[in-house]
Amino acid sequence: MKFAELIETTRNGLPTYRLICPDQSLSKCFDEWAYQIARKRKVKSLKAYAFAVKKLLNYLNKVDVLHGGLTAILLKDALDAYESYLVYGAKSESVIARSVAKVLDCKSLSGSSIGVHFAGVNSFLVASEAAREGLIELQSSGYISEVPISPLPLTEGRSEDATTKVQYAIKSKSWFAGCVAGGARRVKRTRLSAVSKPSTLAYTDNAGGDDKAFPIDKCMELINSASCLRDAVLWSLLAASGGRISEALTLQLEDIIIDVDNPSGKKVLIIDPASRRNVLSKYVSERTLNNVTHKGRATTATYLIEPFASVFWVYLNEYMEEQRAQEKARHQPVFHRFLFRNLRNGKPIPASYQTVWARFNAAAIKVTGQSYGFHSLRHMYAYYLLNHCPSPANPKKFGLDLKVVQHLMGHKSIKSTERYARRDAKMLDATFAAINMLRMSASNYSVSTVQIMHLENEVEQLREELKKGREND
Repeated sequence: MKFAELIETTRNGLPTYRLICPDQSLSKCFDEWAYQIARKRKVKSLKAYAFAVKKLLNYLNKVDVLHGGLTAILLKDALDAYESYLVYGAKSESVIARSVAKVLDCKSLSGSSIGVHFAGVNSFLVASEAAREGLIELQSSGYISEVPISPLPLTEGRSEDATTKVQYAIKSKSWFAGCVAGGARRVKRTRLSAVSKPSTLAYTDNAGGDDKAFPIDKCMELINSASCLRDAVLWSLLAASGGRISEALTLQLEDIIIDVDNPSGKKVLIIDPASRRNVLSKYVSERTLNNVTHKGRATTATYLIEPFASVFWVYLNEYMEEQRAQEKARHQPVFHRFLFRNLRNGKPIPASYQTVWARFNAAAIKVTGQSYGFHSLRHMYAYYLLNHCPSPANPKKFGLDLKVVQHLMGHKSIKSTERYARRDAKMLDATFAAINMLRMSASNYSVSTVQIMHLENEVEQLREELKKGREND
């Protein structure tokens, strides 16, 4: 059994976590720290931080148990070995890390995960040390509450005898506070880079997909394979707009603009949920709204790409007719304005990511043989815009400027766009091959001529691959 476990809960409407462990003062300290994090950061950050702290606590406790107690030197060695424990686990060169990993079955973390993990751990170490110092101050001043560490201010002049449990907590300064006392205040990352620089090239397969981007040539098959109209509308919207799943699930009916007099003026707007909580709170609870993660957008308008845009509008019309029919059958009107609804009762599903993802992933595996998440459609969208989208200024030219892609994706920083909009490696290979051919050819060859020769060869190869694919179907 592990020393510490987490349970999900709420406090003043905010989703947070409570720590369950034998050390009462540690639990109190964690609960207050988690609540303060919940007030400042988003749900995903809180979850990552909370689980990082739980992992550290179980690690230190196991070091304590295996060595019959923690000395200051052993604590320092354990913290120094923590990165190795997270990355290498049972294969670590550190005896401490290796012995703990064999008992706790530690899973290796990547470089980017290590950065987030350490941020959470160090945030809690600072909070726990502040709590320890406060506890000592309470003891010396004589102001003792019945709770070892209380988040509430103490009234001046009020003094109580400490309970046996409190006296013990003060004496030992709690298990974790005792560990931290006189030891390291931070866990340092030494060997592993926090974030490895992502590749700006996309090495896609013949269907236009890779480990990040959903194969664009198989996307229509995916959408048409949806087992219900709601999923078909959701998937086609994400494919057409490159939007995030959180943005789609909070979409309101008024965000869909349909101009009867000008059908080509149809558009979809994406509004930050935080900017209209007063509206959304009429239909969903405070806890549900706080669980909705939204990174925000620099623009509200979306640019819908074909053929997914046309499919979206067709499925949307069928979906709305279906919803009206279901309302009549249930004899219960839907009062909320959310586009996407629970299949059974018609209620909104703004925070039901796991449910809708399971259906999407099952369909993706059936179509492609691989597991994909909704974000793969956002990668696909950006990849298409940068490499294959016809330019409005020059229809013969394909691919939009990165700044334009940034605007269409709603990114505030172009660095975010670069992680999604990656250059097609095959297209760049064609240019590099042309340069190499030029160096080996006669002096009267131009770069353009050699590029044409190379691309003609590429076209011929693609036609052969397409022919083979049809023969295999």
